[in-house]
Amino acid sequence: MHDDKFTKGMRGEFKGDFTRDTFDPLRHFSRVLMQQGRVQLDADKNESDSIHLHHLRSLASDLIGPHGAPTTINGEEGNGFKISANADGSDFNIATGHYYVNGILCENDKKDTSYLNQPDLPLTKEESETPLPENGYLVYLDVWERHLSYVEDDYIREKALGGVDTASRAQIVWQVKVLSRERFKEAGFDLDAPSRLKTSYNFFLNALQSINEKKPGTGQLRARARKASDDNKNPCLTSPEASYRGAENQLYRVEIHNNNINENKPTIKWSRENASVIFPVTGINGNIITLENLGRDCRFGLKPNDWVEMIDDDYTLRNRADVLLQIEDIDAENLQITLKNESGLSFQFDKSKYPYLRRWDQSGENLENGIPVNAGTDWMLLEDGIEIQFPAAKMENEKDSKNRDYRYHTGDYWLIPARTATGDVEWPGTPDEPLALPSQGVEHHYAPLAAMSNERDTDKRSIKKKANKKKEKEVAVEVREDDDNLDLRRKLIKPWS
Repeated sequence: MHDDKFTKGMRGEFKGDFTRDTFDPLRHFSRVLMQQGRVQLDADKNESDSIHLHHLRSLASDLIGPHGAPTTINGEEGNGFKISANADGSDFNIATGHYYVNGILCENDKKDTSYLNQPDLPLTKEESETPLPENGYLVYLDVWERHLSYVEDDYIREKALGGVDTASRAQIVWQVKVLSRERFKEAGFDLDAPSRLKTSYNFFLNALQSINEKKPGTGQLRARARKASDDNKNPCLTSPEASYRGAENQLYRVEIHNNNINENKPTIKWSRENASVIFPVTGINGNIITLENLGRDCRFGLKPNDWVEMIDDDYTLRNRADVLLQIEDIDAENLQITLKNESGLSFQFDKSKYPYLRRWDQSGENLENGIPVNAGTDWMLLEDGIEIQFPAAKMENEKDSKNRDYRYHTGDYWLIPARTATGDVEWPGTPDEPLALPSQGVEHHYAPLAAMSNERDTDKRSIKKKANKKKEKEVAVEVREDDDNLDLRRKLIKPWS
């Protein structure tokens, strides 16, 4: 299918064994209607759920705004996700309750939650011991949708069926993060009057974009499998050398591994199975990995020279990109694999964090960091006629080097359905001119929560407050402030009666 109107839209993590992803918000479908005697596909059911979820979240966003905390049942101001600093300023508490971000419900139902012990943002020991920024910082909420399989949550499997893998789940992840005011100043954003982050949501998003903290990135991708030949004038004839030649229908996933935020060259990894081929890890001994299984068949199995990625809960929640690992040998009897590059395995095995290997399908040597992306160059062949290209960014200002490249974040991805019946991929545009599409995810949603001064000197704080008093009066929004905290949450005025 080459439909210029098909935009694909934005998604969560979406790493499952799916036929394809057909939901597109710009088509304005209201429902999926099943018909009798027809083949049932996972794509239809998933699109139906996506349509309903899109309508529900759009309604919530229209009523609440881009973000907001609900009031209590008594009509009092809600404290959901309210930030309050502890006595010495080394940590801050996150109040229990609900908060909505772009219509997505975030729930904090755990008492005594703080920045250092929040459920979805595991901090390293070094990060936990690092003091919060001295000159003040912004506290904000980062919300995204994580894909969960039976490997991360074994309760999903039905034991009465022998524990077979059936459906997977999507989970809302909320992470309370901090950014120093110094980083914003370096990017040209003055947060001396931080209440503007509350009154202007676009200002807040632009501030995050300015320091490359807004995900996904701005990078784009083209994909094709059928390249029209100049000497082929017959539309009924298709050259087998220039079309998708795979033996199976596939859902290709191209994903950014290393980002280019620090002016490094981005890299990619790719999978013909939407990165759904995973193997639970039961033990690690040097470069020997013991697995729960080796896959149900050769298509979903492992072989020497395959590239794999070691993953667990912390790895996913922190959006890490460690070096990829290559298989040297497989011991089928003991369910063990031997890795070539043991030195790259900087991984602490913890069974409680559900470690597993994910197979990627690029081939070759020296791909520990993925395949380098050369934007604006020739097409890159994946396999079986599938080609991709990363277009170069258009410079808005010749003097501004920041505008010369697209930004790619770790985890940005594109899905490319390939079909044997057509010998082609489903991608908007024509085979000669496929459209360049932004990544399909992982879509992140943001909301400011508080601006913290983190200064223990009361005289310094009072001087700053007087200096900003005039600016704050110009803002027609109630802003409640204590000694160290400017509350940037939006509170709903009253509940429906």
